[in-house]
Amino acid sequence: MPKPLPRVPHIESPFLLRTELLTLVPHSMSTIDRLEAEGQFPGRIRLEPTNRVAWVRREVTAYLRHLARRRRSAAQETHVETVNEELVARSKRSGPTPEESAR
Repeated sequence: MPKPLPRVPHIESPFLLRTELLTLVPHSMSTIDRLEAEGQFPGRIRLEPTNRVAWVRREVTAYLRHLARRRRSAAQETHVETVNEELVARSKRSGPTPEESAR
């Protein structure tokens, strides 16, 4: 069996092993398995000649960015809806507008 390459300090591996993946991604392993099967999460690769699997760091980082953008846009939509509801409630409390009372 070939010897593993020595680790170089201060250089990240291009791969994420399961333990590191679970510290970065806000999902459980079963959720990752499900999302991966549905094609919504980066696929794992097998590290030959061992039985270990890993994920490409760049792909997981891109997935996390996509997740953050989705959450940000959902939060903005919620904020806009809340502001609109507040404006409607405020306008109902203030009574009719001059245009409405002229009718």
